[in-house]
Amino acid sequence: MVLNPHRYTRKETFEMNQHRPLMLLTMWLVAILVCLNFGCSNEDSKTPPQPDIIRGFSFFGLGANSHYSSAVRRKLGKKLGSDAISRQNVIDLTIYSNAFFKKHFPPLFNLNRQLNLPEGQRIEHNTTKLMYRYARLKETPFINITLYFSNDTGMPLFFKISAGPGAAAIVETIKEKYGPPEQFEWDDENGRTLFWKDGKDFFIVSSTKDRLGNLEYLFCIYYVNNLEEMLAIEKARKLPEQEKIREAGESAF
Repeated sequence: MVLNPHRYTRKETFEMNQHRPLMLLTMWLVAILVCLNFGCSNEDSKTPPQPDIIRGFSFFGLGANSHYSSAVRRKLGKKLGSDAISRQNVIDLTIYSNAFFKKHFPPLFNLNRQLNLPEGQRIEHNTTKLMYRYARLKETPFINITLYFSNDTGMPLFFKISAGPGAAAIVETIKEKYGPPEQFEWDDENGRTLFWKDGKDFFIVSSTKDRLGNLEYLFCIYYVNNLEEMLAIEKARKLPEQEKIREAGESAF
């Protein structure tokens, strides 16, 4: 602040200089409050904060109440390597076969039908899909990883992870974390499935042997509440369009 000696008297100049430290302090306090309120980082301000407590079944810190963001993608990339991303995706919840799925997991089978009706058509959902094919280079037993998130809510929908024999230790860790599972042997005695339920959500772990007799594992996490919410949003979005079609039909006939 520069004072014009020809404009102010000596007394006025003295008084203004006396108040200058207080003015500067006030400006600094305002700046700090603004910074705290809007954030001083380079992260996208629209990115929702990650929950402190992850709810339900989780994979690398992502649970039923997590939200997808660019920060989440970067974090996963550090642990699982490079990814491929796609938006507007078909979602197939089935594991192994429709008959297997319908017999052992009828609620999930019916949900899958809702995601893919009318049958025979390619139904794309407003989702983000992350795919990892090089997680083994990060010293993990995972072979293929596919993660689906809703673009409307940001919440996870369905995780599908395949792994090699090294995943046997992970299965034991899952048992310790979630408790004793329900389980069944396959009809052909070539496989075994363990599963846990948390409300409507499922965590299914199946193991089978390849042609060489090596164990293969498939881990599937179904966030049913989030999937149902996505379907409800899609239905609500279609109502105005359906109403227009109905009105057009009434006026035509």
